[in-house]
Amino acid sequence: MATTTTKKIGTVANQVADTLTGARTDTSGLMSAVIAYMGDANGPGRREVHERARHAGLEARLSQWEKEPGNEPAGEDTVRTLFPDSVITRFSEETGHSRNATVKGLADLLPHLSRLDG
Repeated sequence: MATTTTKKIGTVANQVADTLTGARTDTSGLMSAVIAYMGDANGPGRREVHERARHAGLEARLSQWEKEPGNEPAGEDTVRTLFPDSVITRFSEETGHSRNATVKGLADLLPHLSRLDG
């Protein structure tokens, strides 16, 4: 019971902090971190995202985003599928955003990432 209450308090605290800092709408730091991670067309981050997409059956979606970036954010499950937990944590630490805000920010950026050239 105490763990559940503590987790709920932590979640609410993160939401408040994300609102106060504008973490949900300020993706400039996250964009910089992602560009550095993705690298150029053959960069290791980009290759990893594409490999994870291939294994998850999301390769067609990435191809579609490459042809025409979408305005609709990707689902948070898609973000968690394409980016390893360690990378999401790294982005969160680099930007100072909560993990939840980082995932939501990545969901907003993901439809545009395949076109980034680092």
